[in-house]
Amino acid sequence: MRHLRRIFRKRAAFLAVAVTACGLAAWLAGCTNEPFDPESVTNIPPVATIFVTPGVGGELNPTSYYDRTFSWSGTDPDGFVVEYYVSIETEETAAPWVATQQTDTTMTFSTDDLGQAQALIRLACRDDRGALSDTVSRHIPLQNFPPVINFVTDYDTTFWSFGSANFRLFAVDLDDNTTMGDSIIYFLDTADSTLAPIPEGEADADPNVRPVIKRIEDLASGRFSIDLSDITPRGSRTLHVRASDEADATGAFDWEWDARPTLSNVLLVDDFLGNLDVPFYYAAMDSLYGPDGWSIYDMADGLPDRMWVFMSWLREYDAVFWYTGSSASANLASAAVYLHEYLNEPTDDDPDAGRLLLISKGLIGSTGSLPPTFIQETLGFERTPSQPMFYIPSDKLCMSVPAGRLPNLHFNHSYSAGVGITPRDDTEVIYQMEYYMFWSPTRRPPYEPIVGIRRPHTDTSLDASVVTVLLQFEAVNFTEGLGAVRGMLEGELGVELP
Repeated sequence: MRHLRRIFRKRAAFLAVAVTACGLAAWLAGCTNEPFDPESVTNIPPVATIFVTPGVGGELNPTSYYDRTFSWSGTDPDGFVVEYYVSIETEETAAPWVATQQTDTTMTFSTDDLGQAQALIRLACRDDRGALSDTVSRHIPLQNFPPVINFVTDYDTTFWSFGSANFRLFAVDLDDNTTMGDSIIYFLDTADSTLAPIPEGEADADPNVRPVIKRIEDLASGRFSIDLSDITPRGSRTLHVRASDEADATGAFDWEWDARPTLSNVLLVDDFLGNLDVPFYYAAMDSLYGPDGWSIYDMADGLPDRMWVFMSWLREYDAVFWYTGSSASANLASAAVYLHEYLNEPTDDDPDAGRLLLISKGLIGSTGSLPPTFIQETLGFERTPSQPMFYIPSDKLCMSVPAGRLPNLHFNHSYSAGVGITPRDDTEVIYQMEYYMFWSPTRRPPYEPIVGIRRPHTDTSLDASVVTVLLQFEAVNFTEGLGAVRGMLEGELGVELP
């Protein structure tokens, strides 16, 4: 019985497989058709896009006419774009359609008298099955931008000057500096701007009188400098600078500053932070020249952008009266080499060498002091103090050497200080402190430190080139100090005073 059941199961299984095989064969025979035809599927056309985005309000801002790059693209959801058709028209010409596989083009347009131009871009694309996109278009306003002129970033802006000044500027053309002229024109407010410009360097190229042409030093950066060596007349002045481009657009830059007159034959250089100096030094100059009758250079404004300007300022004066605060002066250190030239190297235009009255406690014995050669060769004393900084009791005198040559000096405050110096050859002592233990008795003398000298000695020249005092004159009795200033300027340096 079990044997018959096994036979029956095997036959039933064979029958099921046979039936399944027959059914699959019949199904395959019923699905047979022609090969797949891609054209039977609907082709979706591509979409063309121009990469220009309007600003707020839907209006495009004008863009440069020069080397303008236009870009486009196309997308196809069921294939890919194989070709573009582009037409770019202007107001002057109608452009044909051009077939291309590129996605951008760069063009330069011609502008009208107002520096404007127009571009109308039309675009369509075709996909791999030949479908064309809708045509899109965009009107793009084009414009020539005039050059822009301004100071370079590292320029120390001039707000005032004496008879000379320099300006460092750059010109940039937003269209591209290659569209800008290779020269600028500059002139001052007294010039006749209708006169034809003259190239810089020629005999009649005077910006006080007429426009002057100057080549741009580096056209890529647009940098150039303007040097004014003879600003006439003095007062409020305006510099006009003009730069033009190939489309005849002009960029303008105007700068107003104060060209100060030479009021006195001595220039006071205020190199003192704060106002403690004003009661003595300013009042002394008022006493010598009258209120508003003297020239001042406040070092709070810093040195000029170019040191040739500084030298030309110094040469406007017979003498420079430079004073500092109690510490070393970075301005004085920076100007030392030029002061040496001012004192020792007269020019054809100024055959008389300059003279210097220098009052400063911070010349030696402190950090940031002057160059050694200036201390030794120009001022005429050793770099090492004979007596380091000492404080001066109010009951002690600074004595004239020899007695009566200059006023003795009393001090109004006990906080004033000085530094002792060792004169070098060809110098002469003019001030020495009254005997006092200025320094520890365990240290070597002198106890009567020298604090003022002149160079050269009177045996060499009646008039000194430089007089140096290492005291704080703002603490000196005013009447005595004024007499000392007059005596050092007039008697030692030979400056003519009113």
